[in-house]
Amino acid sequence: MVGNSSNRLWFLSEKDILDTDCLDMSGCIEMMEYVFELYNQNQVIMGESGQYLHGHMTTFPSNLSDEQAATVEDGSRFGAMPAYVGGDIDMVGVKWYGAVPSSTVYSRPLLTLSDPADGRPVAILDGSVISTMRTGAMVGLGAATLQKHNAETVAILGPGKTGQAAAIGVDTALDSVEKTYVVHPEQNKAAAFTDAMQERVSFELVPTSSVNTAVQRSEIVVSTATPSPAPEIEPEWLRDDSTVVQIGDLKVPLDAFDHEQIFCDISSHPFEFEEQIGWEITRQFTTHYGENRAEKSDIRTLHELIGGDDTGPTSGKSFLSSLGLPMEDVAWGTAVLRTALEKNLGTPLDLSTQSPFSRPY
Repeated sequence: MVGNSSNRLWFLSEKDILDTDCLDMSGCIEMMEYVFELYNQNQVIMGESGQYLHGHMTTFPSNLSDEQAATVEDGSRFGAMPAYVGGDIDMVGVKWYGAVPSSTVYSRPLLTLSDPADGRPVAILDGSVISTMRTGAMVGLGAATLQKHNAETVAILGPGKTGQAAAIGVDTALDSVEKTYVVHPEQNKAAAFTDAMQERVSFELVPTSSVNTAVQRSEIVVSTATPSPAPEIEPEWLRDDSTVVQIGDLKVPLDAFDHEQIFCDISSHPFEFEEQIGWEITRQFTTHYGENRAEKSDIRTLHELIGGDDTGPTSGKSFLSSLGLPMEDVAWGTAVLRTALEKNLGTPLDLSTQSPFSRPY
């Protein structure tokens, strides 16, 4: 197992992590595929004992009487996302993050990893790049799995950091893509994305402020946008054989897609996410799969596609919801940690030399 001492903890800063192979998108996509195979083989634990797959969310405001606590911004949330990943990963971890809607300060997630054999913590990692990379990798993996490497045009709705990772993920997973439309209501921001990213991808980037234009011209549509407000897709804009990969919020009726071509990473995930956080797209799931309109059992899953249990066709108007799972962070974070230790990166922290409360027998 990682490390040499039960009293030693490794800390990896973002600089340490960037000196590993963390930005290897091909390796990250392979790791995401592997972790979904493990999940399909019952070698992953998330949300044990009825807890949510996405983790525990502490949201504000609550029924707090303290005046200062009551001033915490409405909509703020702090999440602890735990998972055990088996196989060659064999690690327990928790991704911890905070989100305050109006804050201009970037809230960096942290990833804590522990040895499942004895429970000791082995590492704390800056989780920012790890989380962004696994998100982009999931876009590439999902798009390639549903589109079978045939797509030539892509639209990315939301040119933020996850949009950047999504572009690299698509470029890595699909050699067929020739052009990608980058969409932002303010076209200058889409243009800035194009300028920053064009040398990092092999396909042509085209900035636009029109969701309509981008969607009608694309075989893959990736929503990475924040829910303020969520971009909207009208059903008639979608091409007959197109795939929408949703990692950010999105407003689109699920009736727009072929009945048997609606996929989730794990089938219960969007319903749990709606209870915990609530997005336009997760609200669509609760509406679409309620009132006897459709059965939740009709939802197909990415883990069954990757694991080989689902061999059905994926052509048509398809939709994939990938909301981010802690098993993804634990898997890629463990790979990063092992590379860092091989390269002698990071800072060892001594937790204790001799506790005053050591067991006396």
